[in-house]
Amino acid sequence: MVETFQDQYRLAYRILRFSSYLLLGGVIAQFFSCLNAYLIISDSQAAGMLAHILIQHLSYYILGCTFITLSLANVLIKREQYGLRVIRMPALVLILVTATSSFLLIPRMDFLRETALLDGMPVALSPFANYFAILNGLTFVSVATQMICCGLMAWRLSKPRSTQVAPY
Repeated sequence: MVETFQDQYRLAYRILRFSSYLLLGGVIAQFFSCLNAYLIISDSQAAGMLAHILIQHLSYYILGCTFITLSLANVLIKREQYGLRVIRMPALVLILVTATSSFLLIPRMDFLRETALLDGMPVALSPFANYFAILNGLTFVSVATQMICCGLMAWRLSKPRSTQVAPY
């Protein structure tokens, strides 16, 4: 009697794929929402504030989906589904980048904005303008890194040979 182990974890693989696709869609929506804020709003300081609020609020969604994906993948790896090791590193980088941008960079930029407004000027004219521009650039790089990591996870989970599951 021959058993196929691929059928045993089919639902788990579908959940992994579904959560990675949701994650990728959320990160792409985050990117386009931030881009629209900069394109539609003529005041760059207000557009940046709106974009950073979007990034911070969507970070909880991104962290939750990534944690679920990583946890389920680790459970399946413990059950000898070693093809899922390829999504560990992108998931960990995604968690690190999302947490860094949402809990370190953006609160620091909010502080710089408030300090400049207390002095009666926008942040672009304050003495902290260069520091703020560096932090804003790092936030953009973190959003781009999020897109790359999510795309990599979704791509690796969609390939049948990487997860050792027969195509549906």
